[in-house]
Amino acid sequence: MRRILSLWLPTFATDRIARGLTPPLPADDALVTRLSDRGRLTVAAVNAAARAKRLVPGMGLADARALEPQVRVVDADPEGDAAALGRLADWARRYTPWTAVDPSDPPGFGPKGLGGGPGLLMDITGCAHLLGGEHELLLDLERRLAKAGFEGRAAIADSIGAAWAQARFGAQLVVPPGGAAEALADLPLPALRLGPDLVASLRRVGLRRVGELMRTAQGTGGQGSKNRAALAARYGAQVALRLDQALGWVDEPLSPRRAPTRHTARLTVVDPISTPEGLAQAVRHLLGRVAASLTAAGEGARSLELEAWRIDAGHDAPPQVLGVGASRPNRDPAHLWRLLEPRMDQLEPGAGFEIMAISVTHAAPFDGGQAVLSGDGLADLAGPPTAKGGEAAAAGNPLVADPPIAELVDRLGARLGPGRVLRLLPRQSWIPEQAVRAVPAEAQDNSPQAATPAAAPLAWPADRPRPIRLLPRPEAVEVVAPIPDDPPLLFRWRDQTYRVGRAEGPERLLPEWWEGGERRPNPNPEARDYYRVEDAEGRRFWLYRLGLYHAGGPPPRWFLHGFFG
Repeated sequence: MRRILSLWLPTFATDRIARGLTPPLPADDALVTRLSDRGRLTVAAVNAAARAKRLVPGMGLADARALEPQVRVVDADPEGDAAALGRLADWARRYTPWTAVDPSDPPGFGPKGLGGGPGLLMDITGCAHLLGGEHELLLDLERRLAKAGFEGRAAIADSIGAAWAQARFGAQLVVPPGGAAEALADLPLPALRLGPDLVASLRRVGLRRVGELMRTAQGTGGQGSKNRAALAARYGAQVALRLDQALGWVDEPLSPRRAPTRHTARLTVVDPISTPEGLAQAVRHLLGRVAASLTAAGEGARSLELEAWRIDAGHDAPPQVLGVGASRPNRDPAHLWRLLEPRMDQLEPGAGFEIMAISVTHAAPFDGGQAVLSGDGLADLAGPPTAKGGEAAAAGNPLVADPPIAELVDRLGARLGPGRVLRLLPRQSWIPEQAVRAVPAEAQDNSPQAATPAAAPLAWPADRPRPIRLLPRPEAVEVVAPIPDDPPLLFRWRDQTYRVGRAEGPERLLPEWWEGGERRPNPNPEARDYYRVEDAEGRRFWLYRLGLYHAGGPPPRWFLHGFFG
């Protein structure tokens, strides 16, 4: 059954300001924040001492000073409050991955009828046992908030509405499963998250408690549907909707700040982990659980994250995170550990980690294939993967079909950084230096960087000899050659002269016309005439002439571009 925790922070804005005051604010000193509303200064938020002196959000600042002349006034910072509340929601992920800022509450102050003050929502379904139960989780949460200087009150129930109501208006902080109706019955109508105007209208007809509204909506003798229709006609659909949401009859989604993954493993320890050996043991344990989840789903991890929460971390301290990626789907715990191991020294355990979690941030179908058929001497029968588009994947990324190379790429990437291990792919260009492109070796097969047509994969031309090594950029040489189109007789490169014994050519490569135009001018608009030459010692070179001979014009230039053998 779904279990929701609602955390109410009635004095969050003033608590955040008080934490930064030097010297510290005495506990009995009133503190308020102010906002300008159409030229009128109003109270935006109050601390507990100001609330005890009858200062409330929304009242005029002059009225507040009249009630308490010694009140301390600070400018409100709604944007800072919202950012701090978001950091608090991220910190609360130590209890569950499903945390969110409560959309029912504004980040600053709210109407008096709604209790005022922001809040958080957490879906703790299946998580409370990690801390010893729901009561222990509540005590731990409130203890940590109090230590950080924040007043907070939390409650747990089956629905968002019931938990919200108990945190702000109720006395039962843990509502047992199925007990929402009984727990809500004696609460005032604002506990249903109804606006002040709507609450006032209901009170005028004698409805003051949630239980009274429930009995009116349900009716007797089969009058429930008629009563609900009458309520909707007179007060709108909001009354019945909020009542049904609180009772759990209508589902109310909880959208977490960070979407949780399907493959996640968490570990909560009694004694914080701080030694390298303990961290390694904990991570390997989590990887084993994640691998089992991936295996059950028929998937492998393309990327995963390790998160670790320190026992002494503050309320606004996010978990320490390590992320790694794989060049192909992988679910081998040993290999995933080899990717994380080089980065483990980046963690700073301090007093120790009390919670650790591993999440697969990107999973993909896993095709293991069959590598060996024992006893028959028939090895590597599986070949490139073919299931679920395996042939296309192999054409786009040859690493997919070679697991040892893929694992090597993963380990190099883990040490050198993502995107620093490259592979070369053909490119549609006859210009040699543009006929290849470097892409990250771990690029996904369906990414724009690695996409190639599976039916007709690109390749270098097989009918035209090409050198096995190209210079990073063509280098100018001095050449003696008959004109207009004969091959060179000798050339000088890097202060050394080479006499040509044999030569083939020319092979003319024209500029690519689609690279021209005003938007993308072609940097080399002249034609190239390539020659394959061999000197007296058998060394073979790839030379080209840039431009043509013209009477009265500048002579063409010669360049060395590569080597054969």
